[in-house]
Amino acid sequence: DRQIIIESEIDTPNSSNFRIRVRWLVLEESAYPYLLVIIEDQYESRKNAAIADAQKYGLTPREAEVWLLHQAKHTYQEIAEKLYITRNTVKKHLKNIYAKQRDGL
Repeated sequence: DRQIIIESEIDTPNSSNFRIRVRWLVLEESAYPYLLVIIEDQYESRKNAAIADAQKYGLTPREAEVWLLHQAKHTYQEIAEKLYITRNTVKKHLKNIYAKQRDGL
């Protein structure tokens, strides 16, 4: 009765990231087991977490944008290019975010 779960992550060329989980599902009403496949869009999960963090710690809209991209595993340079700011500005926003998180604990 030990349950086996197979889990993997897939990165796509357009920077999307998906977590795949597969396991057997046995229902009492059915004579046959089912294979349950769960596909989770990691970007959406990170986005929801970043939105929650923004509200929890009182981030500015720009800090929230930087935090979302940072949580999505973008580099400082990628964040800077996407938001048309410098790398130093990205660093400053992240420093402010971490300070707000520390103060909020």
